[in-house]
Amino acid sequence: MDINTLKNQAKELTGSLRDLSSKKEQKFKEKTKLSNVLNKLIKEAIDLKARKRELQKELSLLKKKRNERNNQVREGLKKLKKFKEEYRKNKKKQPKISIEKILAEIQQFDYQVQTGAVSMNKEKQIMSKIKNLKKIIKEHELSNTPPVEFKRIQGETREVKNKADKIHEDIQKLAKELSEIFERLTVLSTEINKIKRQKNVTKLVQNGLKDQINILNAKLGGVLREMSKLPLSVTKSALDLFKRSGTRNKVNIKDALKKGKKLSKDDILKIQKQLMRK
Repeated sequence: MDINTLKNQAKELTGSLRDLSSKKEQKFKEKTKLSNVLNKLIKEAIDLKARKRELQKELSLLKKKRNERNNQVREGLKKLKKFKEEYRKNKKKQPKISIEKILAEIQQFDYQVQTGAVSMNKEKQIMSKIKNLKKIIKEHELSNTPPVEFKRIQGETREVKNKADKIHEDIQKLAKELSEIFERLTVLSTEINKIKRQKNVTKLVQNGLKDQINILNAKLGGVLREMSKLPLSVTKSALDLFKRSGTRNKVNIKDALKKGKKLSKDDILKIQKQLMRK
């Protein structure tokens, strides 16, 4: 095969390799970008799952406290109910009286003392009656006033109920946050799976490009080996491929071609790199 044909093949293969390398580099960038996005989403998911565990633990403790408070409220209500039942029973046993009538009677007796000409002895009798009537009113008021123990239990029960309600509000807030986290995790799971699929497709394409590059590299290596076998008079026309090679390579490719030296695998790879830069 003549040198011009080999040169044309080398240039064609080099152009194809350049295009494939560019595509491979693009896919590498796409894969890197997808990896960065994926890592951010995974980190967010990990943080949300950690917060989810914290919330579940807090909710468990709060529900336990709320249940304890609600039990205390139920016990308090039972005691209050018992007091009320006893109060109704005692009230039925008491004679029915009219406070209005008693007050009117007291007012009438007081009027007699203030305006009537009564003896000292009569006045004492009236004052004694007024005192007894006031005593009846006071006893009636006391009998209709809840006992001190009733008020104490009622106050404690109300206080515990308020605490239970406050805990319930906190539970609702945490439950709302937990629900929002669950919804976000669902979205993240979908996005993560989508990006993983895209990343896998990009990786497959990248691997396919690598395979194509390896095949073309092998073909180019074959062409270069054929070039290295040509006589010195023919190889001179190939020297223009390496005008800008400089002295960067340890192996002097020009001398190898001039002398008809058989190129090693490393020599061929270096020639490929030079062609790729042209």
